[in-house]
Amino acid sequence: MYNWGIIGTGWIAHEMGEALNRMNHGIYGVVSGRYENALSYQKEFDVKHIYHTIDEMLEDSNIDIVYIATPHNLHYEEMMKALDAGKHVFVEKSITVNDQQLEEAVSLAQEKGLVIMDGVTLFHMPVFKKVKEIVESGSLGPVKMIQVNFGSCKEYDINNRFFSKELAGGALLDIGVYAVSF
Repeated sequence: MYNWGIIGTGWIAHEMGEALNRMNHGIYGVVSGRYENALSYQKEFDVKHIYHTIDEMLEDSNIDIVYIATPHNLHYEEMMKALDAGKHVFVEKSITVNDQQLEEAVSLAQEKGLVIMDGVTLFHMPVFKKVKEIVESGSLGPVKMIQVNFGSCKEYDINNRFFSKELAGGALLDIGVYAVSF
């Protein structure tokens, strides 16, 4: 059993909270940019500890794994802090906003003997597994190219993370990750 610390309390963190509780792992700690959001999350998911800052949470030696569920532009800094504090990290996609950040995070994780992983749900979907199985079986013959189309209809709002350049939103770092990952 591992103690999970969660950074961020948005809708995807709610799905993770439900999953952790359903699997009987529970949640050890939570921190949010707004303390009142962390309080609400704590009550909803029966979280043992609440923190005022990320640094405060990372100082807790009882936390084994940090789950990062914040906007993309914050992932690198939060992941590096967690790795530096000796924590394993599970971060929502897009794990970083560029390859240099990812290489630095991988290097630090290897140096410290830690695991980092991104949460791309596509890899766990039955349709993905089936298509991959068919391609790898050779039953289609030699596959030279796979074209993937994936879309999402969102109402345009420049302040929403899906569209905000400042939050590293947009097609490539959000839903585009699914098409590229295949």
